[in-house]
Amino acid sequence: MINFIVTGNCRRVVSAVLLAIRSFTDAKCIVIGGAATRPLRWSGLCKRQVTVDIDGADDATFTEVVNRIADFNPHVILIPADCDAIRLANRVRDRLRVKTTPIPMQQTLDMFDNKWLFHQFCTRIGLPVPDTLHFPSKAVMDFHAIESRIGLPFVVKPLDRAGSTGVHVVRSAEDFAASILDNTGYDYGDLIAQRYIHGDDVDVSFLAFGGNVSALAVQRASGSHIHFVANPALEAMAVTMSGASAYDGVMHVDARMEEGTGKVWLIESNPRFWASLPASVWCGLNFVAESLVPAPRGARVRVLAAGSVSMRHPLVQLSAWRGMLADRGGRGRLLRAMAFDPPALRDFARELPATALRFARARPPSGPMNVPHFRRT
Repeated sequence: MINFIVTGNCRRVVSAVLLAIRSFTDAKCIVIGGAATRPLRWSGLCKRQVTVDIDGADDATFTEVVNRIADFNPHVILIPADCDAIRLANRVRDRLRVKTTPIPMQQTLDMFDNKWLFHQFCTRIGLPVPDTLHFPSKAVMDFHAIESRIGLPFVVKPLDRAGSTGVHVVRSAEDFAASILDNTGYDYGDLIAQRYIHGDDVDVSFLAFGGNVSALAVQRASGSHIHFVANPALEAMAVTMSGASAYDGVMHVDARMEEGTGKVWLIESNPRFWASLPASVWCGLNFVAESLVPAPRGARVRVLAAGSVSMRHPLVQLSAWRGMLADRGGRGRLLRAMAFDPPALRDFARELPATALRFARARPPSGPMNVPHFRRT
């Protein structure tokens, strides 16, 4: 019996969704995704992996496979994990005979998946964003004109790439010429130049149904640890953003907290699940589980206000071994999946030398892990 179909092109994001599912159920999953998800055929987190082109060429095949599964498993739920999967689900939604977790409509997705359109949206509704300029190509970019408008340093990045691809902090004319203009490998089409905010990264993740936020978490990274914190200003921005766009689904928004002032600036949005999703699962807020059942209208927002977790592989955390062996709850299930699933073990083996070097250089933690804490707003 199949309970969930997880779709996507990005293996890290699809894997994060599978881990979130395993933390609360042993229900069977099937992955339908691009070539990058093929290693998941060896995963114990899914019963089967089916490779299709989810960028448009195999829409008919995808629809046929999903509907065939639904014919034998009428309760099955489709979970589009990344933006490519959401676009696919939107293209064929009228032909699918399956329930789907909430996802944004195509126009909304395109706006939040484009750094320039996101900047324009935030400007329209009065949310703080750094000064930003748009260019159709690097050939029309002039360093001195950009410097006079937004100052130094500034950040250059493509409009629609994820995972920091193409992101470069420009600190001088020489740096701009060498890294951007004269670099034949830097070829991404449309670009933005954005004022660099001195400070720290701070991100907000949320789930919304029809523009109403039902779950929310603000996180900050420190080395290999992720810390969940209360930040009323950023939480309010997420609620405003969701309401103004009548947003459906999950989103992860990157922001910066300015050094000296503490002001939060919105940088870019990711209208999909995210690779660090297991961190909030560990601390008690599972966005996948929350997305399966709409929150009652008028219900208070569930906010993950505190909690910390190490994102290192569990096998190198002595404190995690007891949980892996003895914890039969959600945390134990998550730890065992993260530690022993074959694709995860393969990745761990590949990264082990670098991980061992970082571990040897790292100072031991100064205290126990923070206890997660929720509040209702």
